[in-house]
Amino acid sequence: MTVPLWALFGIGAAGFSAAMMLLQERFRLNGYALAFWNKAACLLITLPFVISHGLPPEPLFYVFLALTAVLYAISDVVFFSAIPKSSAGAVARLVPSAAVLSFLLWFVIDPSLLQKYLTTPLLSALIFTTLCLFAFFAFRLKKCTVTMATLRSVWFVVFAATVGPLLTKLVTQHADMGQAIYAYVFFQAAMMMTLWLAYLFIRQPVALDTFFARSTWKPGLIVGTASAGAVLLKFTSFYYVDNPAYIPAIIALDSVFILFVYKIRGKKSEGDILSGLGLVACAAALIVLKAQN
Repeated sequence: MTVPLWALFGIGAAGFSAAMMLLQERFRLNGYALAFWNKAACLLITLPFVISHGLPPEPLFYVFLALTAVLYAISDVVFFSAIPKSSAGAVARLVPSAAVLSFLLWFVIDPSLLQKYLTTPLLSALIFTTLCLFAFFAFRLKKCTVTMATLRSVWFVVFAATVGPLLTKLVTQHADMGQAIYAYVFFQAAMMMTLWLAYLFIRQPVALDTFFARSTWKPGLIVGTASAGAVLLKFTSFYYVDNPAYIPAIIALDSVFILFVYKIRGKKSEGDILSGLGLVACAAALIVLKAQN
């Protein structure tokens, strides 16, 4: 069986995503500052490719892109701020539940795809069940029960993980992949940085000397390099998949990668190995099932 391209790119994105979270767990930077310098790295990395490949001409590409920028401008700050307070593994396991909601919501946007799935009801039911198991195993990657306080602190991240893939899939429908991959990352980063800078000088959520300190921007750019790899591969994968919910589901493997790194380092963790293996099994099952769909 040939592994579909969306899965290969998604697995690659999961690796970069795990690296990004582990780096923030190590550096423990201010979440607001890290979010900015993270996107600064994305902007710098993609700028040469934007210049060489040109810009998508379709206006809707930029409309949907702008919506993702606003969404993730809030989500990224919450996301990076939550990691030092908890852990990379704890935050990573909360996000995959959004894949189930994204899977269902996409049928509202693309009813024709629902008709396609209804022609193979058993196979489609197995795919949906696999996505539910994804969320279940990801939720169990720690033996401790998630508290309501933790859920309240990252609820917007889960919301963004639900709506974001739908908007991103819409972006891909209004631009050629060769141009869109780099333009998406570049302009999204530029828009998000503009929003953060405006808020920084108006409300100063973090001291300016901390925000622009070498000890902040240097590790921030390092984290951003991993982030750029994750975003580029993730966005590319959306071009090869019919329902965007599959991508965040596959990227949920970042939880397994993080757990694996914890074990290698001998770091004390409440990680549930069986649930991690269950997540891997679900990823394999989803790839096989989608190949039959």
